[in-house]
Amino acid sequence: MPEKVSIRIDKEMEEYIRQRTTDLRIATTCEGPLIFSVKISPPKPTDLFMEVGERKVYISAIQAPLLRVIDARILPRCAIEKRRQ
Repeated sequence: MPEKVSIRIDKEMEEYIRQRTTDLRIATTCEGPLIFSVKISPPKPTDLFMEVGERKVYISAIQAPLLRVIDARILPRCAIEKRRQ
């Protein structure tokens, strides 16, 4: 079972996470850490996790020690563009 961690979450991102219909995962990408639905980026056995309301946010073991805050910088571009509409 993944280890539970606590990382500060910006209010805007907390709301974003609570509104999702699936759990999420912060993955390592060529653009840095990005947050995706677990349907797109399933959790790995090495991931850590935290709970935000009823949602679990899995965090790549590579990213977990580097993350100081979960904020809008980890949203994929398509999510940012959709929020602007």
